[in-house]
Amino acid sequence: MREFNNDIIKRNVLGSSIFKDESTLLLTYIPPRLPGRDEELARLSRDYKPLIMEKKAYNINVAITGPVGVGKTSLARLFGEGFIKAIKPYKDVMLFYFNCYSFRTKSAILREITGKHFGISSRGLSDNELLTQIFNRLKNENKSILLILDEAFLLGGNDILSLIHSYESYGFGYSPISMIIISRPEEYKSYLAMQLKGKITDLIQLDVYDRETFKNIIDFRTELAFKPGAISDDIKDLIIDIVNETKNTRHMIEILYQCGKLADMENKEEISAEMVREAKNNVYPVLRPEMLNTLRTQELISAIGIAKRLKHRGIISTSIMESYDYYKVTCEELEIEPHSLNTYRNYIDALVKYGIINKITKQIGKGRRGRRSRLTLFDIPAKVLEEKAYELVNQRLKSEKS
Repeated sequence: MREFNNDIIKRNVLGSSIFKDESTLLLTYIPPRLPGRDEELARLSRDYKPLIMEKKAYNINVAITGPVGVGKTSLARLFGEGFIKAIKPYKDVMLFYFNCYSFRTKSAILREITGKHFGISSRGLSDNELLTQIFNRLKNENKSILLILDEAFLLGGNDILSLIHSYESYGFGYSPISMIIISRPEEYKSYLAMQLKGKITDLIQLDVYDRETFKNIIDFRTELAFKPGAISDDIKDLIIDIVNETKNTRHMIEILYQCGKLADMENKEEISAEMVREAKNNVYPVLRPEMLNTLRTQELISAIGIAKRLKHRGIISTSIMESYDYYKVTCEELEIEPHSLNTYRNYIDALVKYGIINKITKQIGKGRRGRRSRLTLFDIPAKVLEEKAYELVNQRLKSEKS
């Protein structure tokens, strides 16, 4: 039996693969160039040029907005990495990237910087004390920071504004922290624009890619990821047809990755149209892994309840009260004490804010009492949301018991 199992392992580990480098299709990978974004890279370079031109440092804060899948994160990180290398002979800049799905508060970001990157214990220290530690270290080592905040609306305008103004309390005569703030347009307008008005050096708004740019991107990514001959031009065109509907480059990358995994599973040397169709059905670009992973357990259970309610007889939308009943049933199944309706409403607000579910408010009478909110899902099948949320909750519960 052991020899048989070893043969299976050996065959799959040492066998051939359609990939040349599958890591280049992971969502965390930052490519060495971004087709269609040369103009924005040059613009960012001009924005941050004063950091090396001026003897007395000050902070520069740029916001990058655009819909999902237009390269906001890749643009910011590619620029950041290139920028600190380019100015190394003139100035020592440290680059920090934080996705605010994982780091929801200013305190979490400051503790990560002081602990992981500076080796300073943050136990028992307030935010102001943490900032003092950071500024003292930066001043003594003659360094500054370029801080990239992804999905910055989750952190909120007030916390970002306090970081921008934080240096004013220390009298060092310089501002050592500059930022790139990444957000989708709707969230930027709703949660950040007013608070940060007058503090943003430049607002770069990324448009969706056209078909020609999608072609350039898929050619570049397949050359990085796959062996020659693994994907034909006809298959590329099929994927572009799909992605041209969603206007989401991340969708394209995930389909390519899933196609490669299917080809390896079937021991094929070329990606087929059927693999593309299967991959498309398994990929939902709106439901990113980090979104669910950073939800609290009760928020996940609330999402399960909503998904269950929407699956019931295929209804289009549900009220908060109706979904609350399904939330309580889910808690009972998981042997977890349900929370109150008011607390449940907070979980709903969080799910709406993170883009997991959608809330539609309709006017059915006069005044505020005539407004009714309904919960629905625009882009994620209820079955998929329920399955993925259940999987995470069960993993957490099992981990707690062990």
